[in-house]
Amino acid sequence: MTTTSTAELIRAAGLRVTAPRQAVLEVLTSVRSHPDAEEITSATRERIGKVSHQTVYDVLAAFERADLVRCIEPAGASAARYELQRHDNHHHMVCRSCQQIFDVPCLGAGAPCLHPDDAFGFEIEIAEVLYWGRCSECRATEGEPAAAAP
Repeated sequence: MTTTSTAELIRAAGLRVTAPRQAVLEVLTSVRSHPDAEEITSATRERIGKVSHQTVYDVLAAFERADLVRCIEPAGASAARYELQRHDNHHHMVCRSCQQIFDVPCLGAGAPCLHPDDAFGFEIEIAEVLYWGRCSECRATEGEPAAAAP
């Protein structure tokens, strides 16, 4: 993603374009992982030099409110993780060994792909699913055979 594209996305979200905002958005568009705020801060500093942790947290909070990023907070994780908000109705798998988070497409026809028995009057918009287990790489290094593909 180019700097112009990030500036346009930030403006379209109703936010003022700043160097830290552009750099954070560039970081998130350049990775497929789900970095935490510390990783985002380090990568942002590589792009623009000095930037405080608080500035990065403020940018992430503004982006989350503007629906530019999605915060993932797996139970027991040491830190919240972030990804671009793609509105593609995907879920996540978390490896218990390496803590890596993988995107999992939802097999349902539309959002949300899960519905509660009783919606209590809610109009359900999204269902978040977290799968926990161990990734094939960790299983291989721990001496267990990888699961056969379906």
